[in-house]
Amino acid sequence: MSRSSPATPCPRPTSGFTLIELLVVIAIVAVLIGLLLPAVQKVREAAARMKCANNLKQIGLALHGYEGVHGQFPPGYRDQRPDTQPGPGWGWPVFLLPFLEQSALHDQIDPEHTIFGAGSNLTAPTPQTLTALAVFRCPVDPGPPTNANYDGHATASYRGIGWGRPQTAPGPKGLMITNINNPNGVLFRNSRIRIGDVTDGLSGTLFVAEVCLDQSRDKWGGIWAGANRKDQDGLWISGCYWAIDEGPLRLNGPDKWGFCSPHPGGVEVLLGDGSVRLIRDAADPRGPADMASRAGGEVVTGE
Repeated sequence: MSRSSPATPCPRPTSGFTLIELLVVIAIVAVLIGLLLPAVQKVREAAARMKCANNLKQIGLALHGYEGVHGQFPPGYRDQRPDTQPGPGWGWPVFLLPFLEQSALHDQIDPEHTIFGAGSNLTAPTPQTLTALAVFRCPVDPGPPTNANYDGHATASYRGIGWGRPQTAPGPKGLMITNINNPNGVLFRNSRIRIGDVTDGLSGTLFVAEVCLDQSRDKWGGIWAGANRKDQDGLWISGCYWAIDEGPLRLNGPDKWGFCSPHPGGVEVLLGDGSVRLIRDAADPRGPADMASRAGGEVVTGE
C-alpha cells in the first residue's frame, strides 16, 4: 500500500505594503503636511502677535501707573544738560521698571541720581543695560539680544512717539529730524506730558509703536535704556523714541529708524487709553501721522 504524499501548505498572504501603496501613502502624507503647514504658521504668528500686543498692554498699564503716581507721563528720555547742549539720557522704559515688576533693576540703575553713559557720546553697556526684558521684546523680532546700532545695549522692540509730521532733512546717517525742540507727541526729550495735555484724546493718540532689529531690511530696532549717541549734525539718535509722518517715516516705511514690525501686514501700536491695535500697511498713512500728535486737533477716521 503506497503512502500519499503530504499536502503542500498554502502560502500565507503577506501583510506589508507594496511599493505602489507605500508611494501613495507618502504622497498623501506630503499633501497633508502641505495643507497643514500654512495653518500651523498662521497659528504661530497669531500667538506671537498676541504676545506682542500683551507686551504693549503691560506697557500701557505701566505708563498710567507712573502717571497716577507722578501726575505726568515719564520723559521720552531725561537729559540734564541745557537745551543748547543736548546729551544722552535714561529712556522712558527705565522709569517704568517699578511698574513692570522690575523694581530691583530700577534701583540698581537709580535714574534719578545717575546719568546714562555718564554724559558721554559713547554710552558703553553695563550689566544693567544688557538685561534682556521680555516685556520690551517682540517674540518674533529677528534681531540679536543686543543692538550694535546703539552701542550694544539690550535690544527693544518698542519706541515712544515724540513727533507727528516732524521737519526732516537728509543727514550723514539717514533722515534727520530738524525741529527737535518742537515735539508735538507724548514721549520726547525731557517731556512732562499730563493727561490733560493730550487734547486730541487718549483713545486717538499714539504713545508707543513697534520697531524691529532686522538687518535684511536695514531696520535698526531700538534699546530700552535710553537715548545714547550724537549724530554729526547734533541730533541725539534715540533708541527709545522717534516720529511718524506719511512719507519716509510712515509705519513700515523706508526709514531705517522708523516704526516697523516683524509681523506681516501692519504695525501694532499702543494708544493713550491703553488699548492696542494693528494699523495695517494698506491704511491711509495720514491717519497714524495725525494720531502721533497729542494736540493737533486732527480728525482721524478709520485705519
